[in-house]
Amino acid sequence: MPSFHKLLLPVLVSGIGLAWAAPPPELDPPVTESSDPLRVAAVEQAVRDLQGRQGQQAPSGAALAAASVVSGTTDAGFAYLSGGITSSDRELMRSQSGRYGLWIATVAKGSGAYLTDAQLRIVDTQRQTPVLERTSDGPWFMVALPPGRYTVSATLHTDGVAVPQTLTQQVTVPARGRHQAVLRFKSPAQVSPEMSRSN
Repeated sequence: MPSFHKLLLPVLVSGIGLAWAAPPPELDPPVTESSDPLRVAAVEQAVRDLQGRQGQQAPSGAALAAASVVSGTTDAGFAYLSGGITSSDRELMRSQSGRYGLWIATVAKGSGAYLTDAQLRIVDTQRQTPVLERTSDGPWFMVALPPGRYTVSATLHTDGVAVPQTLTQQVTVPARGRHQAVLRFKSPAQVSPEMSRSN
């Protein structure tokens, strides 16, 4: 895993979220990471509450991520991970990504800032049956689908756009490795030029 040699300060981006560290190298073209500040605050508050009840020391980055990354199984029996709001979330999800054949990212077209809360729908193209319908808990969603062709749809309402947008992409999940689907929505979310400066 590459080390990030630049530390970047969080910057508010058009009411959509916070911009964080350098983008993950796996996504091409590059995506600038960002997070919803209200969700980040809620996760951090939940960890503080848990710490107070249990009298523990502050949790590690992995523990914080574990508190906000949602794992589960679809109605069709496929395991998934949903989240990516904080850098700790993304670190945890990246470390687990080998178990999932499909990795979905929802981002702003142009700036590449991450967007959250997309309503996802995945349909098995051959059988024309839905295998997943769920709201993503962050900008990243990973699901362990069997090899095959799928139709991925995401619906999202973004600031500055009057009506919800629905994007659809045809994907092929390989027998080995994974397929990455980056869905780019019209959004005014921008990453500040200050993000390129190192400390």
